[in-house]
Amino acid sequence: MRIAAATVHPYALPLVRPWVASRATLTERRGRLLAVTSEDGLVGWGDCAPLPSSGEAGHARVFQALNAAVRGLPGRDTADVSPSDVPEVRWAIETALFDLEARRAGLPLRRFLRSSFPVIASPRQGTGARNDEPRTIAPVRVPINAALGPLDAGCADRAEAAAERGFAVGKIKVGVGAIDDERRALADVIERARGRLRVRLDANRAWPEAEARRFLESLVGLPIDGVEEPLADPTPAALAHLQKDLPFPLAADESLPVLGVDALLEARAVRRLVVKPARLGGIRATLALAAQAQTAGVELVLTSVVDSTVGVTAAAHLAAALPTENTHGLGTLDWLTRDVAPPPVIVDGALCLPAGPGLGLVPKG
Repeated sequence: MRIAAATVHPYALPLVRPWVASRATLTERRGRLLAVTSEDGLVGWGDCAPLPSSGEAGHARVFQALNAAVRGLPGRDTADVSPSDVPEVRWAIETALFDLEARRAGLPLRRFLRSSFPVIASPRQGTGARNDEPRTIAPVRVPINAALGPLDAGCADRAEAAAERGFAVGKIKVGVGAIDDERRALADVIERARGRLRVRLDANRAWPEAEARRFLESLVGLPIDGVEEPLADPTPAALAHLQKDLPFPLAADESLPVLGVDALLEARAVRRLVVKPARLGGIRATLALAAQAQTAGVELVLTSVVDSTVGVTAAAHLAAALPTENTHGLGTLDWLTRDVAPPPVIVDGALCLPAGPGLGLVPKG
């Protein structure tokens, strides 16, 4: 399919309340939508949103790379495009091109990916989904965790509300206050949820090993879904030493590009990998990692940093295409006061993907 045009559309989306990330506090999500138009008039969409921690210089660098890549797209065949070396740009271009191809095939993006990549064509655990499923299908549900924010005075209220909405997992940022104070606050959150919510904790590399062990061991017996990045200075051996004594998964997120996937898997350092497809570098890179993780018996969870509806929907299609079903970190859309397109509906803790072709959405003018 030949590309007739490619255009970039800036956006700035205010947040309902500040989002505390590992190295930045976010009050507005800035990015660029990429629209790629084929000669027969179909349009595919992608989202390019640098991580908040990249700062002004990082945003400028990524947007400059996007503009340079987009200038070279018109007149090219979609099969001949070599996406950028910049991960966020590659994610945007791959998403737009796969969205375009899926729309032409008349298939939802996740169905198109399953038919295009044999590595993910096996039946999904617990769903019975098959590579030969009918072309006309009902909306697909992707389980997601509720993004509960920091372990502050309002966290128990947010956890109770998430449980009432049918979420099974709630994610909380920890490692900001004193360990004993956070442990008491966490007990209050769990009590308020009354057994309806498992807790996923993200420490963002908060503690030295002794403090991490003390906190983690205090969680045994609680409804803990997993703990991300507990160590301030992680190594595969140190993570493996912690993981072997715990009944719940430890997870690597920002340590993944630093320590390396091979080293983490070889050491059996963690039982879960948390990845942002945009940071990893796109759809193909995520699928390759999914296959590697599945072979090693390690869970793969996809997540976002308050991305737009286009970015979250693309990641949800990718999650739905994977051969195993996990609870993903894509429940961030209600942190935005407005968005670039109507967001997918969330029902009983699951994001309901539209059944239309491609992403199943069209951004607002």
